Amino acid sequence: MLFREMVVVVTPNEATLVSVLSSCANLDRGGVHLGKQIHSYVMRREIILTATLGTALLDMYGKGGDLETALIIFDQVYDKKVCAWNAMISALASNGRPEKALEMFEMMKVRNVDPNGITLLAVLTACARSKLVELGVKLFSSICGEYKITPTSEHYGCLVDLIGRAGLLVDAVKFIKSLPFEADASVLGALLGACKIHEDAELGNKVGKQLIGLQPEYCGQYVALSTLKALGNNWAEAEEMRKVMVEAGIRKIPAYSVLS
Repeated sequence: MLFREMVVVVTPNEATLVSVLSSCANLDRGGVHLGKQIHSYVMRREIILTATLGTALLDMYGKGGDLETALIIFDQVYDKKVCAWNAMISALASNGRPEKALEMFEMMKVRNVDPNGITLLAVLTACARSKLVELGVKLFSSICGEYKITPTSEHYGCLVDLIGRAGLLVDAVKFIKSLPFEADASVLGALLGACKIHEDAELGNKVGKQLIGLQPEYCGQYVALSTLKALGNNWAEAEEMRKVMVEAGIRKIPAYSVLS
C-alpha cells in the first residue's frame, strides 16, 4: 500500500523495489500477483536487473512456482553474482526440477562463481528431492572443503533430510548421534519429516516429543505428531494431540496453493 502511494510522488530506488518484492515473496496469498505488478513497473521503467534486484525477482517467482519466468529473468540479470545463482538453484530444487538445479550448480562453478553456505543448502535440497544420497554427501564434503564453508545446524538438517527421504531412517538416526553438538530443531525437524514420509510412527513419536520440548509454540510438531498417531491407528491420541495444541493457544497455519 505504501509503495503504491510512493510511486505517485517519488521514484523508488533499487532498495525500495527489493524490499517490496521481498514482501510479495513472503505473502501467503496473492504475493506473486502483486510481485508481477512490481516486475511490470521495472520493465516499463527499463530498470537494469542488477544481481540484487534480479535475485529479489527470482526469489519471488521461485516461491510462487513460476520457474519459466524465473529462468527468463535469470538470463536477463546483469553481472550474475552468487546470490542470483543461489536463488535460481533454490527455485529449481524446491519446485520439482532437482536435476536442473544440480546442472545449474555445475554451470555456476564453470563461470568461476564460488558457492557459499546458501548454495550448499540449495544443492543438498536438490539431492534430497532426487534421493541422491551418495552424491549429496560427496558434494557436502567437497564444497565445505574446497570453499572453506563451516556447516551450520541447518546444513546438517539438510543432510538428515537427504538420508531420511531416501528411507534410510536408521542411518539418519546414527548420523544425528555422531554430530558434534546436541541436535536442534533444524536437525530433528528434518528427521520428523522423514518419519512422516515413510510412516514410521514409533520413531516419529519420539522425535516429535523432543521437538515439542524445543519449540513448544510451533504448530508443525503437533500437527505432524497427530498425523503419525493417526497413521498408527491411535485415533484417540491423535485427537488428544490436536486438543493439546488448541488448549495451548497454538493455531495451525492455514495451507494455501501457489495457483490461487
